[in-house]
Amino acid sequence: MRATAEEAEFVGRMGLFLELLGGTRTMGLIYGWLMISEPAHQSITEMAHALGVSKASISTDVRQLVQTQMVERVPVPGSRQHHYQLKSGGWTQIMRARVARLQPGADAAEYGLSIIGIDRPEQRERLYELRDFLVFVQDEFGEDQVRRWEDYRARARAARAARTDSATAAGIDVRSTHL
Repeated sequence: MRATAEEAEFVGRMGLFLELLGGTRTMGLIYGWLMISEPAHQSITEMAHALGVSKASISTDVRQLVQTQMVERVPVPGSRQHHYQLKSGGWTQIMRARVARLQPGADAAEYGLSIIGIDRPEQRERLYELRDFLVFVQDEFGEDQVRRWEDYRARARAARAARTDSATAAGIDVRSTHL
């Protein structure tokens, strides 16, 4: 299935977005396509055809998306090809992984404090600033934030469902309405 012009624009924007976050543009194209594709699962061949990207590039970037838990491989009865779909909670996993990567920096700063004597207050202050910042970010963007995000997502889903139900009851075609 090929994307419409509007869908291609969306997929392209997702490519740029993931590129800004440090991924490849192709990773973003894949992610964007899997957000809107029908069916929701796609083979490497289907993605390559839809996106106009080589199967080798799709394969390489899908592997990275699987490793970051943004995409998952799914079985499709009757198909010998590997199929992939978006994995719920992928952004949460990205956030957890990024926050976890800060701990070695905090540990390095702590080690620095253990070897730099109190006779070097300027150097110690720089080490304290690094350690304190990294610990602060870990606290602020850790599991409490994940819980707040999950609560927010649940409320947003419930609000969308209520708006959809109201629109349907009013006879509005919800497929063409931004709810």
